[in-house]
Amino acid sequence: MLFLGTTAVAAGLIYVLVLFLKDRLFELFPPELSTHADVALQLLIVQEGVLLVLFALILIVLVFWTVNRLIVRPLRLIIDAMTTFAETGQRVPLPDLSHTPKEVHTLANVFQKFTDSVDEVHRHDMEISRIKSDFISTAAHQLRTPLTGIRWALEALEKDPGLTAEQKALVTSAKDKSHDLVDTVGTLLDISSIESGKYKYTFESLDLGKFVSEMTRDFAQLANQSQVSLFYAGGEETLPRVKADKGRIKWILNNLIENAIRYTPAGGTVRVYATVAQNMLQIHVRDTGIGIPAEDRGNIFERFYRAPNAITKQNQGNGLGLYIARTIATDHGGDLDFKPNEDGPGTIFTLSLPIES
Repeated sequence: MLFLGTTAVAAGLIYVLVLFLKDRLFELFPPELSTHADVALQLLIVQEGVLLVLFALILIVLVFWTVNRLIVRPLRLIIDAMTTFAETGQRVPLPDLSHTPKEVHTLANVFQKFTDSVDEVHRHDMEISRIKSDFISTAAHQLRTPLTGIRWALEALEKDPGLTAEQKALVTSAKDKSHDLVDTVGTLLDISSIESGKYKYTFESLDLGKFVSEMTRDFAQLANQSQVSLFYAGGEETLPRVKADKGRIKWILNNLIENAIRYTPAGGTVRVYATVAQNMLQIHVRDTGIGIPAEDRGNIFERFYRAPNAITKQNQGNGLGLYIARTIATDHGGDLDFKPNEDGPGTIFTLSLPIES
């Protein structure tokens, strides 16, 4: 557009100049030749204008081709490579851009160095994660056998009729702690399996409505001991089936319902109910408990993380349950998420699973 405008202005100036000089030029010709001179001048203006336009068009094509080859196309390739790397982490090889302007060539080199450094950091993190997983797995396996032996010994000792009431209480307490340690070791082994890709699933068609109803009833005793009202809000007759690992889903729901009861003060309520949305069966666990502070919500699914108010309420716990639960949910093609209870204090955890097709 700039060249076309320049050409038009130049042609206009030539035309104005010729008109301005026309009378003076005619003085050089005899009167009988004035008409021929006027026609000749007009033809000259047209010819020069056509030549000027053709020259401008050729110049525009050359400039456009040069700019596209040296600047526009290389920049487009760099931007596409950046976008792919940002969205997928995959590297798109760039062609040789040494023929481009210095700035474009420098940009390509900087991007190349950036991707190299990101890949190196990623490889380093993966190696650290592998070493850590191997250590956790080895340590957990080494601990499980002696801990199981200690638990059996304490269970046998607890049955000794010669123990005094105080001794029996100490043995019972030690036995309970050994159970907690064995459970923790099992959780560490689960973490190791997850991070090494060895966490196995056995999928089957599952009537989740009936399943959740039965699980809720299993927690009735814990709810009564905690003076918390626990109930399942129906829906078991009409819910669609899902394809899931029954044992793993039970582990998730056990974790959610037990946490809801333990973190709900006496007199509170835990309500379990189901909905269907966007081809997903959603199991909700809503409590009127202590809730999750806003500043802790972004970390709640991180490994070993426990919110300060949760530690104050229940000192036991290793901060791994929700991390494992969400991993299981995503491995099923679903998700595990939460939001504050909109009707008052507490939290609503939602397990989403794809409906069986």
